[in-house]
Amino acid sequence: MWITLSFQYLLLSVVECGSHSLEFLSTGSVQPGDGPQFEQLTVFDGVPISHCKGSTKREELKPVLESADLPEYCVEARSDIIEAIHEIPPSINCTVYCLLQRRRGCTRSPNGTISSFDVWAVNGTDFINFDPELMRWTSWSPSALQVQHLWNKKVARKNALNHFIREQCPLILQSINLRSTHHKTEVRVFAKPDVSTDRALLTCHVTTTDKSVSSVQLIGNGASQARWGSVTGPLPSEDGSVIFRLRAGISLNQNTNIYGCAVQTGGHNFTVFWDGTTLDGRHLLYASSVYWKNLALILGLGCIIGAITLLWCAITFLLRCVTRFDRSSRGDLEMTRMHRAEDWNQWMMQITSEEQDFYDPEYFGRHFVVLLPPGPR
Repeated sequence: MWITLSFQYLLLSVVECGSHSLEFLSTGSVQPGDGPQFEQLTVFDGVPISHCKGSTKREELKPVLESADLPEYCVEARSDIIEAIHEIPPSINCTVYCLLQRRRGCTRSPNGTISSFDVWAVNGTDFINFDPELMRWTSWSPSALQVQHLWNKKVARKNALNHFIREQCPLILQSINLRSTHHKTEVRVFAKPDVSTDRALLTCHVTTTDKSVSSVQLIGNGASQARWGSVTGPLPSEDGSVIFRLRAGISLNQNTNIYGCAVQTGGHNFTVFWDGTTLDGRHLLYASSVYWKNLALILGLGCIIGAITLLWCAITFLLRCVTRFDRSSRGDLEMTRMHRAEDWNQWMMQITSEEQDFYDPEYFGRHFVVLLPPGPR
């Protein structure tokens, strides 16, 4: 039985049907005793195409990008982040560490319709969103109400933002061309043991440049016994590929179970089975079953030694029986020979005696009397 943990490849699959998306992912952070930090990653259809650091403020294009009409610098995006760093943390009482995340951009549907967005988050939680149709900011958190009122008063900033995401972004989106590359998919399966239990966390790590990936599946006869499972991704990588991770909780007691990971794409399927190792090469299945294997080895050796001992005893017993039988046979033969020799000697002695008597004159003198007729002497 298979456990299928599948998902829709949202950003990348739209490329195949004529849709495209362009995102500018900006990040700013501030902590006590340190100045504000900034960086921005530009992503086209889920593929990183440019990176900009706050220290240089210059866009660094990725090799995967063949052509694009991208701005040479990210000064405007950095200015927006720095301004937000001075306005958002005080309003939410963020005094230790604050991480601001901004996602702005545009998407073109197959029928040519353009949609734009500008969303902010604070410490990983949705904070505020800009609505291009209404030309106003909307808070997604009660703590963002103060910032919402403040930003809605800045008309010039709203007009500049609206111009970028509704006019400049679609033009950049139209000018982007990626280099044609051969699709490459790499699947690795490993596990991490839980030292306090007999369970382990099984991970299928998928790195691919194929935009037609549709699902990642946990397969094998142990898939139906997995305690839980989840899939995350696609996550963009700096080399233009994307990453998927399938995680499942498995038991190490049942060493006969087989686990594998199957990746389904538009034209190929990739299947890799777990060899029982961890990420650093340790063999979990062997470690969990070493007791039983050692016990089986000891029992096997005991059986072999016992069989050899029984065979040796049987052979020794048979040899003794054969030896006794041989000695008994030899004794009987010697006795027979002795009796025969004794009888022969007695017979010869008797014959010899009789012959001596036959030729001995005294014998005849003693045993034969000549009877003479009566008459005068």
